[in-house]
Amino acid sequence: MKIKRHYGLLMLITLIILFYITIYLLQDYSNSRLIAASTFPITAGLISFVWLWKAYRSARKEKDGYFWLLLSLGVLLYASSNVSWLYYQLNMNTQNVPYIADLLWIGAYTLFLIALVYKNQLLRQSIKKHSYLFNMIIFMIIAISVVIHYFVQPIWAGANESVAQLAIDTLYPLVNLSILVVVTSLYYVSMYSKERKVLLLVIFGFFLQILADLLHTYNGTQMNGDYIEPLWSVSLLVIGLAGYYARKGHSYQNWNLPEILNNKRDSIFPYIFIGVLVLLVIESYDWQFNILTAGLCVVFLLILVRQVLLLKQNDRLMEEIKYLAYHDMLTGLENRTKYLKEINQYLKVASQNKHQLGLLLIDLDRFKNINDTLGHYVGDQLLKVTAERLVTIPGIEGKFYRAGGDEFILLLPGATVEKSQEVAKKVIKLFSTSFVVDEYEISITPSIGISVFPNNAKNSQALLKNADAAMYVAKEKGKNNYQLYNPELNGAVSRKLEIENGLRKAINNNELQLVYQPKMDLKTREVIGMEALLRWNNPDIGFVSPAEFIPIAEETGQIIPIGKWVLREACEQNKKWQEEGLPKVCISVNVSVRQFQHSGFVSYVKRVLEETELDPQYLELEITESVIQNIEESTEVLKQLRALGISTSIDDFGTGYSSLHVLKELPIDTLKIDKSFIDDITELEEDSMVKSIIDLSLNLKLSVVAEGIEYEKQASLLTDFRCSYGQGYYFSKPLAASDFEKYLQQQSA
Repeated sequence: MKIKRHYGLLMLITLIILFYITIYLLQDYSNSRLIAASTFPITAGLISFVWLWKAYRSARKEKDGYFWLLLSLGVLLYASSNVSWLYYQLNMNTQNVPYIADLLWIGAYTLFLIALVYKNQLLRQSIKKHSYLFNMIIFMIIAISVVIHYFVQPIWAGANESVAQLAIDTLYPLVNLSILVVVTSLYYVSMYSKERKVLLLVIFGFFLQILADLLHTYNGTQMNGDYIEPLWSVSLLVIGLAGYYARKGHSYQNWNLPEILNNKRDSIFPYIFIGVLVLLVIESYDWQFNILTAGLCVVFLLILVRQVLLLKQNDRLMEEIKYLAYHDMLTGLENRTKYLKEINQYLKVASQNKHQLGLLLIDLDRFKNINDTLGHYVGDQLLKVTAERLVTIPGIEGKFYRAGGDEFILLLPGATVEKSQEVAKKVIKLFSTSFVVDEYEISITPSIGISVFPNNAKNSQALLKNADAAMYVAKEKGKNNYQLYNPELNGAVSRKLEIENGLRKAINNNELQLVYQPKMDLKTREVIGMEALLRWNNPDIGFVSPAEFIPIAEETGQIIPIGKWVLREACEQNKKWQEEGLPKVCISVNVSVRQFQHSGFVSYVKRVLEETELDPQYLELEITESVIQNIEESTEVLKQLRALGISTSIDDFGTGYSSLHVLKELPIDTLKIDKSFIDDITELEEDSMVKSIIDLSLNLKLSVVAEGIEYEKQASLLTDFRCSYGQGYYFSKPLAASDFEKYLQQQSA
């Protein structure tokens, strides 16, 4: 198999050995040697033509096919020129090269040049020209200097031929020079090509051909050049071998190249050539200025220019690196790294001048909800627009940084507590106008923590830490406000961290439990359902209110596993009660926005129903109004839930987004009116609002549930308003599972 795989290479080696043996055996027979010298290129050319033609046939439907076609035709012309020369030797008894042979050779070289230029253009599209341009220019200058000095000048100096012959003799080294420049370019542009190894054979083949031509021209004026005769044949075979391997496919290209040929950095070749040129100048120098000396001067000048350009480029790159290191690429603001670099200097100046320094930590409220509902692209654009708006606030003598995520830092050198609070008010006012991002109109608010040096902190770490603590208090106080740090805030931050850490272990430690509050038919006062509510009792922290730990779970993402636990526990409990013969009623489970937007949400709900064997009609999922922000995705999820037979409701309606106009588009079943509307239902304005919501729901064929009913009067008014269902402490507080079981038994009795 290996012999068959490298059949072309073995043939090439065999022919090379045969050529040199023949030259050696015929060294005393000049005519026979000349005939053999013409026969070898014909044989090599025909073999090479077959290999290249087959490569063209296999790639003719691709752009690459033209490259192999031009090479194959060029090789055929080359072989034809040798046929004409052999004919003249045999029939005309002359060793002079006929004009027809010269023309065929020049035609072959022209096709070679076109093929190489074409291939260069194909590959050059995938590499930056400037990455190898300097090497090309250096090599070209050296090559031109050497060719003119050693080949063109001797031809013209000893010219005793016709003008036509002199032109042909001059044309050979010039064409070779052109091919040499192009194959050098091909060497660089093929650096990253999958054809690299095949093209190196092409490059090596043409290098041998050029070497043979130039040695022949040089030796023609110096000595007998018999030993170079087989080089033309070898070059043709090497070029053909490239076609042989290209046709066989890339699996035949697993050869190990010398490291110097695989180097994808700037090649060392130009510097080697410069060294060679220096040696040639020394060898040829006779205290007269010649073309080699001129070439060397130009090369050294180019090296000097390049070093200057490299220094400038390095300076520019260093500036870019410095900018990237200290700036946030999304917003264009300086980043946390730059803040950490500058804050100590600001504090030092403030301390020396006995000035104050204010730090505002600005955090965007509910930003994670925007990322979850509208996507990270919209979130990123919102951050960008926010930064643009922040830096345009008038009257602020400070500096903004992006701290990371949705947090921004504002440093106010020389600002007192009062000045810092004034600036915080300006920032909050800035957010009173909605942001328009990617055709979405988004309302977002900031929570701001303020810390002032030296009043609240003596060093940079404490300054930022205290601002962070104040910012969390601002969030806990309803968001969209600012808070000034005071020492008591450290306790609030510590508690938040304690809750966050405790939540991670709550499920495994069986600290979570569900309580159940009945839903009542307001006319018959019968139980028609129940809502599962989450409670957490930590052995170290104690009982933690859902209003305190649910937002933290949302913020940290722990709401996903907690929500899964709640859903499974509620379904299992409802199925258990049904199996015990208790009334079959629907259980409502709250679903967070992050749960609802999670990619595996619907499939998980389906799996829980299958595993608990609960009929889907006895499960209702309560979602918040915020899902309306991403109406298309939310509608799709709701449709999938409805297809499973699960009912859905909008919870706490009226507290979130203005969503009345899209309610008719959502495939929901129930609307739950928030407790805040029910509390003051006796007031005429609230009566009107609640009645309008109920009327709208009934027109949309939605069931209505009123939350937070605490008095009979509220229940009666709601009944008059045609509200069908309600829940609240008037009927029952949330009960533990055992107590709710007794409650159901009493109701059924």
